Amino acid sequence: MRKIYFICFIFMINGLFAQKKDKLNPIDVYEKAWSERKSDVRLKIIKTIWLEESTFEDPSASIKGTAALNNVINEFYKKYPDAVFTSGPKVVKDNYVSWDWKILDAKNKLIMAGRDFARLNGKGQVSKIIGFWNPEATLSEAEILSNLETENFKIVAQYYESLFKTRDFTAMAHLIEEGAIYNQAEGLPYGGKFTGFNEWVKMYAKSAEFFDLEIEKEPVYFSDATKNEVIIYFTIKAKAKKSGKTLSVPISEHFDLKNGKITAIRPFYFDTKQFAEFLKSKK
Repeated sequence: MRKIYFICFIFMINGLFAQKKDKLNPIDVYEKAWSERKSDVRLKIIKTIWLEESTFEDPSASIKGTAALNNVINEFYKKYPDAVFTSGPKVVKDNYVSWDWKILDAKNKLIMAGRDFARLNGKGQVSKIIGFWNPEATLSEAEILSNLETENFKIVAQYYESLFKTRDFTAMAHLIEEGAIYNQAEGLPYGGKFTGFNEWVKMYAKSAEFFDLEIEKEPVYFSDATKNEVIIYFTIKAKAKKSGKTLSVPISEHFDLKNGKITAIRPFYFDTKQFAEFLKSKK
């Protein structure tokens, strides 16, 4: 008897999950419509879950019908062309669904946030959406750190590209904080502490007297946004100018950043002594 009760309970739970999934489908489609940039494509999406008598209301608009909703979204993208939507978990009760949402710009800064309430018609379509804006909304600490990490990765990637690929020191200079410090291993023939970008350039020039390099393995990025730190790990293939010998050298570089600028770099070589001897070796 207990087994029968258990089986009935499982069927009941599965049924509830299936009902919730069915009710969330039109909301998923609705959010997909808001993420679609192309007006004609979006209108086709809207028509699958929106009726001519369906209504949308928020502080900026009060409309009815598919074309009107499509126009609201068109006008939004004219104002915020790079907007990105994110939404939280959905709460389903009877034929109503509610959820929180945020809209960020291309730099992951908050444009607006709020909460939507949807009424469904029970046939896979939305009867009404009411949107409330939250003017006091802010990004969570996790979102702020994630944005900071993304920005720091971009800065370090630009530095890496400028130094190893394009050799564009003009572009690189804009990434470096005034008075930034580069700590190069003392055991290297171009080692030492270099303060300010002009001194960095002199160090780069001196290193070029000893070897040519090509990237053997592109960098892997690591980060601790709470410390404004990025670490990259990559491998170069170096050719010593004195001996003509080649050597693969794994390197990690530790970057400190502040306010969108690099304030310090410290590279670590897999075997600094071996690399120094390789650079000084003769034919």
